[in-house]
Amino acid sequence: MSKRPLCAFALLFMAVIWCLNLAGVPFFGNAPPVLPNGCSPDHAVLEGWVYETKSNSFYTTLYIRQVKILSDPNKYSIEQVKVNIKNDLADNTVRPGRKVRLTGDLQQIPLPFNPGQFNERSYYYARKIKWYLEGSSMKAFPPDAWSFEALRCQVKSFLSDKILELAPFDTGGIFCAMLLGEKQEIGKEDQLLLKLDGVLHIAAISGTHLSFLGWGLFRLLRKLRVPVAAAGGISVMLMVQYGIFTGSSASAMRAVIMFSLAVGAMAAGRTYDLLSALSLSAVLLLLESPGYLYDSGFLLSFGAILGLAVVYPAFSEKKEKRKTAMALKSGLAVQLATIPIQMYFFYELPVLGILVNLLVLPTVGIVLGSGVFGCLAGLAVPFLGELFMLPGAFFLKMYLFMGQILRQIPFASVITGRPAMWKILLYYILLAVWAAWGRKEEKKRHILLRYLLLILGVFLLFVRVPDKKLRITFLDVGQGDCSVVMYEGKTYVVDGGSSSVSGVGNYRILPFLKCMGIRKVDAIFLSHMDDDHINGIGELLEAIRNRETTLRIEKLFLSECNDKQEKRKAIEKNGREAGCRILYLYGGDRIKSGELELRCLYPYENTEGDSNEASQVLLLSLGDFRALFTGDMEGAGETAVTEALEQKQIEAQVLKVAHHGSKNSTSLRFLEALKPAAGIISCGEDNRYGHPHRELTERLLQEKVKIFQTKELGAVFLVTDGKRSEVSFQHKKSMVN
Repeated sequence: MSKRPLCAFALLFMAVIWCLNLAGVPFFGNAPPVLPNGCSPDHAVLEGWVYETKSNSFYTTLYIRQVKILSDPNKYSIEQVKVNIKNDLADNTVRPGRKVRLTGDLQQIPLPFNPGQFNERSYYYARKIKWYLEGSSMKAFPPDAWSFEALRCQVKSFLSDKILELAPFDTGGIFCAMLLGEKQEIGKEDQLLLKLDGVLHIAAISGTHLSFLGWGLFRLLRKLRVPVAAAGGISVMLMVQYGIFTGSSASAMRAVIMFSLAVGAMAAGRTYDLLSALSLSAVLLLLESPGYLYDSGFLLSFGAILGLAVVYPAFSEKKEKRKTAMALKSGLAVQLATIPIQMYFFYELPVLGILVNLLVLPTVGIVLGSGVFGCLAGLAVPFLGELFMLPGAFFLKMYLFMGQILRQIPFASVITGRPAMWKILLYYILLAVWAAWGRKEEKKRHILLRYLLLILGVFLLFVRVPDKKLRITFLDVGQGDCSVVMYEGKTYVVDGGSSSVSGVGNYRILPFLKCMGIRKVDAIFLSHMDDDHINGIGELLEAIRNRETTLRIEKLFLSECNDKQEKRKAIEKNGREAGCRILYLYGGDRIKSGELELRCLYPYENTEGDSNEASQVLLLSLGDFRALFTGDMEGAGETAVTEALEQKQIEAQVLKVAHHGSKNSTSLRFLEALKPAAGIISCGEDNRYGHPHRELTERLLQEKVKIFQTKELGAVFLVTDGKRSEVSFQHKKSMVN
């Protein structure tokens, strides 16, 4: 480090940012936003300049900068805003570069409600977006035809249409993502297949793209006898503009900075040091936005370069001359450097895709070159453009075909869970020792010992120590229910749905299971057939059936009811297609796993009544600990369960409060029989039902039941050994009982 002071400074700078964040100290641009005095977030009126737009069938999303909040008679500057507005309220002529005035409710960007959930705040803070606005009205000012944003949008739109027109074999969407950063043109199916191949990174503007284009342009100018300084200046200027044109991603700007330094060193006749350039680019990007330190794109980009600079040389003392071997070793070095990052952010690894990626990387340059020359040639002669794009399209179709093959292999992708931070740090220490050892002269007998060190690091990341405690997580799924029970390697899910969160299965339930390293759910219990209890499970079953995830579900436990037969038959069908056993559960049935027991208290066979009344009620027992799961139990069902509790003198410390806290359930008689110490209410913020009802909370408080609401606390975690219990929350401190 003494020879590379920039490297030492960059490491120290990142350590300071990390420590400040751990201490809860707001730093640089990472502090939560605060509105100016006198400004209200409700019915706020904003003006700003649009720099990006997206749309779907229902909503238009605008990203606006240089934002002013209007508070008569003043205007105050605030941070950048992401706006969601319904299509019928939006002006569909609005494009980047136009000024708009919007009215709506400002909201701070929320933290994740559950482990594994996408961290919107971290992602958008890194990009200097600090507010959400739910738009209720919109006015667009006349466009400025000469603005850079407007010109960028017009050029992008023109090139995107041209690429989609020219690209053979329906590969235009991938070419648009690779060359223009327009990912929305890639279909969901193609994204999945590229992910299985381990090459989804090629569908983004990355360092590979910038290096290929930058050095290609520089060499072209030199062949045209342009002086080094002029060729370098032109190349750097165009690459800076290209990086901004395609969205200024962290990986693109990192490559632009490093390319500029390399060209500058060449023009000045100085030595270019890869690690020093990498360190300087890291410091510059983090000065611009410290939040990048927690951004997966930033970390993967820098991790890949560190792999090439530090890990790759450790594979061989001599310079590799064979291009194939060089490509394979460099690909493996990148994977070793980035595996912990992939596991931390995505909780799974495309194991076979890593091997495929090593074979694919040498051909990415061909795809890029084919796309660039095809697009340029197609502007003049469309037929020539199609011809140039043909080789790239062929390789892209080959990637997709390999993805189709991997999709049929059960363990092509493996759910790993999120490794603990100490494991990641220890892995990188072992990797650094292995790399440093490899640079020294060593005897053959030491080679095995050195590689055992590397294997130990990888093994450490993947191994999970068995947990003897019972862990119950009441997920925050908005207005709905989902509880996950984990004990001695077994996983059970009770309900899983929401009426307020779209895609709850794919974006809240599945990420949690993957984050916990759960590859197999042993059983799912569906209390009844209301959407807010089953639609997320339906998404999981569909994803399994379509091989979009390697998660497996062994059994589905249903309870028969005369109500909502069509939904029950549909969930049965989806379950069978996903490889599940379909079983029915009635009062008195028991499921045991070691000392853990799940007993069904209700419904009985041939129970009549509506879906809520016939909700499946489960009693979980471990040692002295009891928890009761009640679905939407009410009416005759609650009466029957209360009588069973009284007759058998069953008590429970934890109650999953029925029907999201409805006043029509959880009667005083029921509470007196069960005697719970804690009540978990799963409901959504500002839900239209007004849950939990005041009458219900008053009954709980009267019986001295501690109330924990997911809408206030996020996910609620309960850990017990059967005697001593601890409750903690996603957004607040823990409690021990």
